[in-house]
Amino acid sequence: MKIIVATGGTGGHLFPALLTAKTLQTQGHEIFFLGSFSVGEDQIRAKGFDYVNLRARGLVFDGWKKTFGSIVLMGKAVTKSFGILKRSRPDVVIGFGGYGAFPVVLAAKISGIPTLIHEQNVAPGRANALLSKIVDKVAVSFPEAQKSFPKAKVVLTGCPCHQVKTGRPMEELLQFFGFAKKKVTIFVFGGSQGSARINEVFLSLAMELKKERDFQVIHVTGEKDFVKIKEKYAAVQIPVALYKFLDKIEYAYDLADLVIARSGAVTVAELIKAQVASVLIPYPYSYAGHQKQNARVLTRKGSAELIEEKDLNPETLKNAILQMLCRAKRKQDQQVFSRQNGQASAAAQLARETVLLAGKRSKKG
Repeated sequence: MKIIVATGGTGGHLFPALLTAKTLQTQGHEIFFLGSFSVGEDQIRAKGFDYVNLRARGLVFDGWKKTFGSIVLMGKAVTKSFGILKRSRPDVVIGFGGYGAFPVVLAAKISGIPTLIHEQNVAPGRANALLSKIVDKVAVSFPEAQKSFPKAKVVLTGCPCHQVKTGRPMEELLQFFGFAKKKVTIFVFGGSQGSARINEVFLSLAMELKKERDFQVIHVTGEKDFVKIKEKYAAVQIPVALYKFLDKIEYAYDLADLVIARSGAVTVAELIKAQVASVLIPYPYSYAGHQKQNARVLTRKGSAELIEEKDLNPETLKNAILQMLCRAKRKQDQQVFSRQNGQASAAAQLARETVLLAGKRSKKG
């Protein structure tokens, strides 16, 4: 079966797309990526998938020149998608949201190709909100997202993410991060690009926190802040495993007692699976405030504290850290919650729904 995966280039769209594509590929299906990838192009290439980068841009409504220009670029992307779909003749197209996926899914639907979209967040993005009215099926990550889409089309699959339970012995995890012994471990990261604000505030409270808790840190800074943060850790003398980017993020989840992070959909899905306490600082400029709504999936269950970035300072972060370290994790509740959200094998469930949709078309034909 030939399947086109349509996606944008941000980590929140691309990572679930890659995991689902890999699952479909292992089942013997032919996978091709089509969309607008920006920084994600390297990751698609590294995974060995063929692709075409449409280099589309999102629609901009800021003055007639910018608005008109963005409409023209989107129109070109739709036209190019028609040509590629006509030549490749896929059995099904699965879209993972964003302006990169929009022209592909739209062209596929007009061409009569079965279409499925996956919404990673609780609150749908603009592209998926529009496409949901015309596609054949909508897969969602969280039960809370179901009310945003036509009921007859929705299926709960969960959000494809890292397998965060490694099964590695404690000694191996400690050795991986260069830690001498097990103590309270805090995992700090700000998404695929890092967060200067989270980096800055956490480091500013580290010495005060050290007076109350003996802890060590796994900190993923992002490319831009790495050197500056490394120098600051040398001054505070706290055991730290410092990274620009961490490939083995599942090791960090497995060792951590507390995670401080943004609340993108993939991160929230990983926290549910890891069953680890967290302090979440939603990215304030996410579309429709979807990161804040994602965070509430965990705060409602008592496994996370939410701090809006406008309220983020050393005092509020320190208080949230101490509160979450003292709070019982309620692992049994979290395990039930994980099953309810369909997180156990989200990529496999998405792959199954994709193949089933394509199969319905072939039976009709």
